[in-house]
Amino acid sequence: MIGVTGPYLYIGSLRAEKIAEEFGTPVYVYDAELVEENYLRLRRSFRYGNLEVMYACKANNSVEILKHLRDLGAGLDAVSPWEVALGVRVGFRREKILFTGTSVTVEEMKFVRGELGVLVNVDSIPQLRRYGKTFPETEVSVRINPGIGAGHHEYAVTGGVTKFGIYINQLDKVEEVLREYRLRLVGLHAHIGSGILRPEPFVETAERLLKVAQLFRDLEFVDIGGGFGIPYRPGERPLDLDYLGSRLSSLFEEFSSKYGSVKLRVEPGRFIVGSAGVLLVRVVDIKEVEVGGTRKVFVGVDSGMNHLIRPALYGAYHEVVAVSKADRPRVLTADVVGNVCESGDVLAVNAQLPELEEGDVLAIMNAGAYGYSMSSNYNMRPRPPEVVVRGASAKLTRRREVLEDLLRVFVEL
Repeated sequence: MIGVTGPYLYIGSLRAEKIAEEFGTPVYVYDAELVEENYLRLRRSFRYGNLEVMYACKANNSVEILKHLRDLGAGLDAVSPWEVALGVRVGFRREKILFTGTSVTVEEMKFVRGELGVLVNVDSIPQLRRYGKTFPETEVSVRINPGIGAGHHEYAVTGGVTKFGIYINQLDKVEEVLREYRLRLVGLHAHIGSGILRPEPFVETAERLLKVAQLFRDLEFVDIGGGFGIPYRPGERPLDLDYLGSRLSSLFEEFSSKYGSVKLRVEPGRFIVGSAGVLLVRVVDIKEVEVGGTRKVFVGVDSGMNHLIRPALYGAYHEVVAVSKADRPRVLTADVVGNVCESGDVLAVNAQLPELEEGDVLAIMNAGAYGYSMSSNYNMRPRPPEVVVRGASAKLTRRREVLEDLLRVFVEL
């Protein structure tokens, strides 16, 4: 578990500052027991027996976490051929992996379907036609755009008028291509967005998708996607997972009683790993200025938007905790800023913190999803290591990048 006891932030049974001392900063740290708890809680919320949880590995592709979820029985939602290849190498069974790409090339489909033997979830009519020409008389799934979207930011909305999915008014063309290339449709899929905290959009999506499902026979699964949100800001209400699981179970029980048994797939990523990860950073500079009579404090740390881009990209909020001063009064209002040469390199705006000194370690909370997986080498800065904690043990699972890693791709250097 991740929480505060006295002045210290603990990850599992370990003090966060001790992890920072052992592995250095910045460092991503994940609690494997919390990952498991989140996964099992999700499963328990559904009474519908024919359920399969497809972990969305774009949220976090730590191999240790992938192996743990594989052993718990999860499948894999992959959005690139290389995520598919990673899933196969980690040991996910091929029938428990689904590749859902966008702007997909024939070469990518040949790699995923032809070489790796993984089902392709088609995103458009032209892609379906290319797939049919390349793999006639095979199984396929299609992604439907149900006409509704939701998410924590406009960039995270994937339903409605977006580039994603086959629109419902194009279903006649789907049937035409299926007939032309004698394809067998085994799955229907939809995904409307990310970071959603209300159950209603998921219920409406399921209702629309099941109406489409009635038009096709012999479907093996109906996949309502992911996007299950977690609270980031104080006062945010968590997704009512028990209500959502109950409503979706009822819909699928009623559908299956008439259609025949069909698998319900969901694709959570953030819900499973978001709260289970922190980014530990070290204070390297404290800059205090006065502008127009107003005091402004910038706390500079040894990380930045290249390691956690969510605040810069989405204006996302992440709580910041001083890991060895967690019980001290939060008397300091400061922007936590990084070491990247961009004015937008801000990890937290107006964070409430105790008085700090250079060398203090801060934890950027709820950073287990879309943290390392969206990181980059901008400014030629290496990416941090990843550590997975289980109780009182901490294991390095991805090492820190070094200069030679960055130089290796240059052809003539």
